[in-house]
Amino acid sequence: MDIYQLRYFLAIVETGNFSRAAERSFVSQPTLSTGIKKLEAELGTTLFSREARKISLTEAGRRLLPHARTIIYECNAAKSEVSRRSPLRRLQLGLLRTAPTQRISALVNDFAKAHGDIQISIKEGAAAQLQRWLDEGRVNVALSIRPETESGLSFARLYRWKYMLAIPTSHSFASRSLIPLAELDRLDFLHRTHCEAESELTRAFANAGVSPNIVFRTDQDDKALALVSAGLGLCMMPDILSAPGIALLPVDGINIGRSIGLLWRKTEENDLIRSFQMFATSHGWYPERSGNKNLAWAR
Repeated sequence: MDIYQLRYFLAIVETGNFSRAAERSFVSQPTLSTGIKKLEAELGTTLFSREARKISLTEAGRRLLPHARTIIYECNAAKSEVSRRSPLRRLQLGLLRTAPTQRISALVNDFAKAHGDIQISIKEGAAAQLQRWLDEGRVNVALSIRPETESGLSFARLYRWKYMLAIPTSHSFASRSLIPLAELDRLDFLHRTHCEAESELTRAFANAGVSPNIVFRTDQDDKALALVSAGLGLCMMPDILSAPGIALLPVDGINIGRSIGLLWRKTEENDLIRSFQMFATSHGWYPERSGNKNLAWAR
């Protein structure tokens, strides 16, 4: 049993996908698959159930998981102990204010565990601020919307969000698959003041003659989700956001979205930025797409 085989195993557990696991492990998919087959042959059992578009752990795989995580953790700890005098590298990350907190936390956690010699600092701001900070060298890479014009920046798309109607799961709308925009007239709403597409949404409501009753304004998505769940009002928000007690439904007449990705100066690209990009592009941004709960994998 080799360390690299355990790294492949844990990469698949976290990403729930052989292709994304190969990207994160910096190997081809055939190489990763061969490593897993060798590990299964040595153990005399299969570790994954490979069904149509779904990968899950077998009983043997579940038994191996805690041991694999412990082994990799100890290897990383030993490496850090031996090389503790090595200078820390620093990644300065610019973060869009509307980025999903839980997904970002999982990404940063995974990256930090895989790169013990890298210190991550985060600056949060609006899209225009992030681009300015990149130009000024105050951040190395930023998670933001795609620039509207060519600006000397590289862009790697991570996910795309679309505006949806957030409602409590107990709401009468919850059993429906599509909500006509006209039915939102005069209903109580929470207003997200910080969204990049706020003006487009306001214009769409106005053009349809819909006038919601704004009961609360906030620039904090966690607060908006909590208050929607509590029944204070409805809210239009990106479908990348979610919380217990919340259902997201499309609204007929609202087709507003944004592509979100990593931005960095083309002239400043280096191994550190490329490594973070690889982690980010293989990250499971939507829970329902990633298939498995993030298990704090460390390589």
